[in-house]
Amino acid sequence: MRMKVTKEQFEISGDKLIHTPTGAEFWKGETDIVSCEWGKAGQELSSGHRYDRDEVSEVAHEIFVLTRSEGIG
Repeated sequence: MRMKVTKEQFEISGDKLIHTPTGAEFWKGETDIVSCEWGKAGQELSSGHRYDRDEVSEVAHEIFVLTRSEGIG
């Protein structure tokens, strides 16, 4: 079942932003998301849930933009 990706599903761990349901990890650079390890994003999880990679990436980008504007990270 396709699940909606929300900002609440992410956590900041050091210099990484992690989508906790899938384990996808994003690193931020000077101007944009530099790198990503997808974890299980785009795959069906054991729960039967699936999170779209593009949607995970879009929400991660929104979080990076928000944290930069607030001076976090």
